Amino acid sequence: MTRLSVTVDARPQFSVVTLIGDLDKSSAPLLEERIAEFMRRGHVCLVVDTTELGFCDSTGIWVLLTSLRRAYERKGWLRLVGVHGFLGRLLDLTKLRDAFPIAPTVEESVRELSGGSVIASR
Repeated sequence: MTRLSVTVDARPQFSVVTLIGDLDKSSAPLLEERIAEFMRRGHVCLVVDTTELGFCDSTGIWVLLTSLRRAYERKGWLRLVGVHGFLGRLLDLTKLRDAFPIAPTVEESVRELSGGSVIASR
């Protein structure tokens, strides 16, 4: 059985979703439900921290891509941070790296948001 820990830190203008473990066919529904739950409550601006993600398969990529689309449909956004390993390779192989705004750390992503038009447009 694979394990995935999904924690959410709700902040005033966005939420940080931290993933620890493996994002695959058996754990992807957990992430999908957590993100959908937050979006239903109006949290449509998300920074997904993948720094401690050990593995990601195509099902995980699909959940991230679907969540990105749902965020945009609700006038929000989804950014990734800490992309490496399997997730990085999958994003490269599928040519989806450019679909996601990506930063090395949550702090850098927040700096980019603060200095850019993403938060200002909300």
